[in-house]
Amino acid sequence: MNDENKLYIAYGSNLHIRQMAQRCPTAKVVGASKLRGRRLLFRGGHGGAVATVEPHRGGSVPVLVWSITPADEEALDRYEGFPFLYRKETVKVRLGGKYVSAMVYIMNTESRNGGYRPLNQPWVGYYTTILDGYKDAGFDVEILKQATEDSVEEEDIPFTAIIRNQILMVRALAETNIFDARAVHDIALREGFDELAEWLPGHKGEYSRFILTGKTN
Repeated sequence: MNDENKLYIAYGSNLHIRQMAQRCPTAKVVGASKLRGRRLLFRGGHGGAVATVEPHRGGSVPVLVWSITPADEEALDRYEGFPFLYRKETVKVRLGGKYVSAMVYIMNTESRNGGYRPLNQPWVGYYTTILDGYKDAGFDVEILKQATEDSVEEEDIPFTAIIRNQILMVRALAETNIFDARAVHDIALREGFDELAEWLPGHKGEYSRFILTGKTN
């Protein structure tokens, strides 16, 4: 890998080798790994949801690690709707007996107009593309099937003492404006505050009330 290339993690439709060959002709697979502490989910409109990964204690998502050029990354940015639909994060995965840093696209659960992207089922053609990628890579397809079962909106997550304490710990770090919910969410992901990271995207109004008044209702 030359100095301009970077490592990129694929967990959805870009597991499909032939599709990636068309989209990013200079990209090369360098190995398979697992993204730990996350689970695969689908979010978006009914019948048209697309893949993302989200914090989940004990979770593990199989991934392919690609070496991509700047031109490949530009093509991926267009395909992934960066920065509006997906943002980029840098994570560490184990590859070749050591940990390496790699870029991954993570869905923004909040849209540009402030709407919320709910858990939902993927279009069958999109799902089949990912399924083919799983089979070609030798990944456990039960993980993919479980993702579709998990991609159903659950009952509202209650505000708990754990979430309250995690908010206070983020505030104590003094790294961001505590009213910036997106930045707080990113810090929660980084610090492993799973409960806060899962609760915050769907409860921004409740979060603001807590910061202002110390109450959530």
